Amino acid sequence: MCPIKNFTFTDVSGLALTYSGKPMLGKKVEFIPDAADATKARLILSGALVDLSDILGSVAMNSRAGITDLLKFASPGVIPGEKTTELHVTLNIDGDMVTFSGEEEQNGGIIRYNGSATKSFLKLDLNVALPENGFADTSWNLVPQKSVEPVYYVWKTSANPIWGSILVRAIFTAKVVDNKSIPQLLSAILKEVRFLPDGNIQAVYKNGIADAEWNDSDLNLAMYRMGEQENQIKLFLNLSQIMDTAMSVTTLSRASGISSVDIKELLKLIPMLSEGIPLYYEQDGNGGMKVYVGEDVLLPLLKAVKPLFEDEEFVNGLLEMLEAQAGDMASLVKALKPVLKSLPKVIDGTTEVKFGIMFTALQPSAETNILK
Repeated sequence: MCPIKNFTFTDVSGLALTYSGKPMLGKKVEFIPDAADATKARLILSGALVDLSDILGSVAMNSRAGITDLLKFASPGVIPGEKTTELHVTLNIDGDMVTFSGEEEQNGGIIRYNGSATKSFLKLDLNVALPENGFADTSWNLVPQKSVEPVYYVWKTSANPIWGSILVRAIFTAKVVDNKSIPQLLSAILKEVRFLPDGNIQAVYKNGIADAEWNDSDLNLAMYRMGEQENQIKLFLNLSQIMDTAMSVTTLSRASGISSVDIKELLKLIPMLSEGIPLYYEQDGNGGMKVYVGEDVLLPLLKAVKPLFEDEEFVNGLLEMLEAQAGDMASLVKALKPVLKSLPKVIDGTTEVKFGIMFTALQPSAETNILK
């Protein structure tokens, strides 16, 4: 008889899951013994429930009755692009413990697993290869910094055809930290982005612009799978892992004007946190590539923050912050006030909007490795 009954293991109920040799949080594994054969079992791997109200705090709670239930969602599955993954394992029974190991091929991927379990814990180590994932084993550098590059953007609106672009360019050319613009800061701290064969996305980065040492980002924070549409990638964020790694974001709830954010617009994005955030890419044929988010992500975000720009206090505070960092260009920042005030109309009239990063292939073969 199998010593383990049907049980779902999570981070708080005995699950120790690794993926490519590194811990993976925010998942669950259901252990289902075979009623007819004590040496057989199924493991069903999926994402555990995430409650964004735990992260957002008073941003979610501030006078928004009924919203908190809508902030709960299942995190992405263990293997990127798969809500659930089922493994059929053969058990070696040793008293109260079972062990198992093996390999399965599913959905174009190869899953190698090794584990052990008792009634109170499940240890599962996974090593996955996704050879059919189009970006697998490619590396990309940011394009050299120039003007607003490596930032890429398009913002077209029927309200005023040029004001969207004027505002974005003003923001990206303003000196925000240490007399550097956002593109300059990005180029100083982000060196390389790697798409690993297991579905992980790994960045080579610095903790600060003055640091000399480059670091590899932790695994299992962000993963990818090619999307259903042409030139689309699905990005899967492991919020449980990110929050365990990152600094606290409790200050978000105290930010000026944050209570004006339209949470209902943000709720439109919640399903993407389970199903993957759509990214799009365009290649130039010379090793260059733009990767960006489009209207499906950006319009709900813009509409969510639209009420902020109807708040005179928020607009004045934003201008003061930009002016303090602008140096010799402070007078130009003052001229942005009518643009900021008109932003709600600009957002309502948006016909096309894209924001992203421009890359160049680090390896000569990187571009050709992408499956069309």
